[in-house]
Amino acid sequence: MFTAMLLAVVVATGAQDATPQKLFESGKYQEAIDKVRGRDDAPEDQVYLRALAHRKLNQNDDARQAFEALASKPDGAWKEIGRSGTALAEGNLDAAQAAASKAVELDGNSAQARYQLGLVESARGNQQQAADAFAKSAELDPQMAYAHYEAGMAFYKVQRVDRMAVFFENFLKLAPDAPETPAVQSIMRTVRGR
Repeated sequence: MFTAMLLAVVVATGAQDATPQKLFESGKYQEAIDKVRGRDDAPEDQVYLRALAHRKLNQNDDARQAFEALASKPDGAWKEIGRSGTALAEGNLDAAQAAASKAVELDGNSAQARYQLGLVESARGNQQQAADAFAKSAELDPQMAYAHYEAGMAFYKVQRVDRMAVFFENFLKLAPDAPETPAVQSIMRTVRGR
């Protein structure tokens, strides 16, 4: 009995200590949102992550609200990332692409700007451009698991299995508990012929 209670405390403490990024990567989108929501001091990358988590949960109004919080920032890449996310959530692909491209122009070293551009290119069906944007995002922030996942998916769609495999392997290492893991493992087994 004591061991079970101790284990429950350890598990609960571990969940409290998890970063929003780790919660997101393990499919705990609502918990990731809760870690960031209502924090006026939340860094922009966490607000962006919150918006992405809302999108994963099909909570587009909440996603728009988080993107709009970024869009209200002073001029810069984060403002444009927010504008792009808002436009993408509204289905305005032209405005989403213009803002994402401007974010990359303003800060070419922003993994999130490149990731946002990749999301827009993917939504437009431009898989090679999406793959390139996601690959650059993963290069800029090698710990950004979903940059690897999205790059892998885009390379899969353009039949660049060699490139896909590298990004999927990295994704599996970074986010072994992600909801997409079984599908990625299945694709990798098929590619390997097992």
